[in-house]
Amino acid sequence: MKITNIIGLKRGTVKLVKYDEKWQKSFEVEAKKIRKIFGKDALDIQHVGSTAIPGILAKPIIDIVLIVLSLSKAKDYENKLNKIGYELKKNDGRKERLFFTKGPEEKRTHYLHIGEIGSGYAEDMILFRDYLREHKITAENYSDLKEKLAEEYSDNRKFYTDKKKKFIQNIVQKTKK
Repeated sequence: MKITNIIGLKRGTVKLVKYDEKWQKSFEVEAKKIRKIFGKDALDIQHVGSTAIPGILAKPIIDIVLIVLSLSKAKDYENKLNKIGYELKKNDGRKERLFFTKGPEEKRTHYLHIGEIGSGYAEDMILFRDYLREHKITAENYSDLKEKLAEEYSDNRKFYTDKKKKFIQNIVQKTKK
């Protein structure tokens, strides 16, 4: 079975598809490669984002979160990540993470988010995923919002992402109370 046929999206665009159980297998394949590179420096690695939430619409790109002790030490693994297809986005502009993409611009397949333990960055992504997995109506509302935004911003991923932030932040804050 070739996993990459079920994932991939052109950079900057928004296209949502129905949940596919094969996304979990794609995550597992990549997680195994990443764990092998990071060894004991990989404190936790999880499948996050909409492809990790059964029943909702998602961009067919697998989001992976890796929790490490130190971002500066994680940078030492850049060359090894390059060898398995991950490219560091150097102009990301977010100091709380390292962000890698996999796949050509015409077909991005995976995003690797690396955050330091305790920074909140990676933990918030996990909290959001877990909340939506446990609260089906909220997950449906999120899916509906994404569908509406995807219709409006199909060629503008930045606006699409920005318009989802408030919903996501509200859920994360709710889980922390």
